[in-house]
Amino acid sequence: MNQYHFSTERLSSWNEFSQVILQFSERWAFRGQANANWVLNNAIERTDFIRHHKGIEAQFVAEFQRGALNYLTKDQTPGHLIEWLALMQHHGAPTRLLDLSRSPFIAAYFAYELALLRDDHHVSVWCLNIDHLRSKALEVLSQEFGEALKETHNRINEKLFELIFYQNNKSLVFPVEPFRMNRRYSLQQSVFVSTGNSEQPFMNQLYFLQEDMPKAVVKLEIPAGDKKQAMRDLLKMNLHRASLFPDLDGYALSMRLRYNNMKAPEEIEKEKQKKEKDSNYPYFP
Repeated sequence: MNQYHFSTERLSSWNEFSQVILQFSERWAFRGQANANWVLNNAIERTDFIRHHKGIEAQFVAEFQRGALNYLTKDQTPGHLIEWLALMQHHGAPTRLLDLSRSPFIAAYFAYELALLRDDHHVSVWCLNIDHLRSKALEVLSQEFGEALKETHNRINEKLFELIFYQNNKSLVFPVEPFRMNRRYSLQQSVFVSTGNSEQPFMNQLYFLQEDMPKAVVKLEIPAGDKKQAMRDLLKMNLHRASLFPDLDGYALSMRLRYNNMKAPEEIEKEKQKKEKDSNYPYFP
């Protein structure tokens, strides 16, 4: 067991991952990382300024809102804080949100995309039980916001999220749902989770799960040496940069990755010889 007490399973191959991940229900969301040694953290905790003073995150958001109005039409302007944070996340401004995907294979794509092709290295796909996070968070929040939650039928709505954000003193992790999702996040089947404060690391706030953490947070480690096979299989699923980032930059990087992961002539010949040896079926390179 690790210092954070989540579950870890080191898999032997990409093929094993493809089988193991089918055991996870729709209650889970996933995040891929190019190095299995990395823990989960949001962008705001990686900044240099976040610990300057308690209100600096709110100050940062307010300044973004004022400046962004110069670039947004009235229809594009977010109506609630959750939507503002999602917009900031989309454009690279650090927030307390962490984005995951409903698709484990999209998460695997991001894990492998920039991973080092080394046999002694592992990538990871983190699996978080979103339903369990929500129910445990509601237990904690009901102690202070019981009446508000009754009115929203146990839903953390925009008004309650703003209270949690500006109080900035809760230690927990919970899913949030912006009303409007841009095209990129829709294609990536994104799910956002937020921390209750910006002062503690994301992993420390996951401690609110207590004894449930090992069954609600699972890290799957997959050999980085399987990168080419993984990227080829994901390409067959139409998972590549161009489909996940529908712009010219995404298309250009998708071409680079596709060509980098093409089978070399010696790989094709080796596979052909193995297929001919193992069966009487024709080989289709």
